[in-house]
Amino acid sequence: MRDIVLIGSKAESNIKSLVVSEIELLEFTLNLANIDALIFTSKYAIKSLANNADRLNDHTWKKIPSFVIGKSSADYLRQMGGKIEYIGEDSHGDGFANEIIPLLKDRNPLYIRAKKIVSHINEKLIHQKIKLHEVVGYENKIKKLDSKLAPKPNSILIFTAPSHYKAFLSNFKWDGSYIAVAIGMTTFGVFDAGVNAFVSPKQSIQACIELAEELNTRLP
Repeated sequence: MRDIVLIGSKAESNIKSLVVSEIELLEFTLNLANIDALIFTSKYAIKSLANNADRLNDHTWKKIPSFVIGKSSADYLRQMGGKIEYIGEDSHGDGFANEIIPLLKDRNPLYIRAKKIVSHINEKLIHQKIKLHEVVGYENKIKKLDSKLAPKPNSILIFTAPSHYKAFLSNFKWDGSYIAVAIGMTTFGVFDAGVNAFVSPKQSIQACIELAEELNTRLP
């Protein structure tokens, strides 16, 4: 049987994990006076906004309708007391942007994002004349790891963000026998040519694990 390894910024108790990066939540000022929509493509963005709101004792963001890219992030937003207007059907950043563009016409949305982003949702919205405001809420920092920590050949590697794949390659050489599982199309899109990869049917870590286990039973 192949090893199944979750590659990410946080270890999970129910799966072998390799932490290749760490998330730093950043401080920023809240100016929500003219904001009538919030855009989230990550749980970390939600957590960063909530932390800054606590620090500044300003929780008006919870009353502002939110546009969220996936169900897991939407569930987390509900837990934090946020107000959801739309949950994206497409897990790919470009597809999500196309879904929300018609809904954001004549509105002033705020996009809380990572320092470095892959999907360029911001550029797409601005190109469509959306009056987009942006704030950098978190940064994904690559860890330096010992080469001995590299997964065994033939392992099934689960990636839950494009940055995790890049952080992995910063530490280890890609073995041609590896199989990659992506949590969504944005992550799948950063894989290099020749990578044997699959996309999870649902955008959650548990769904990725279930797909990896299925692959483990039917692949030689």
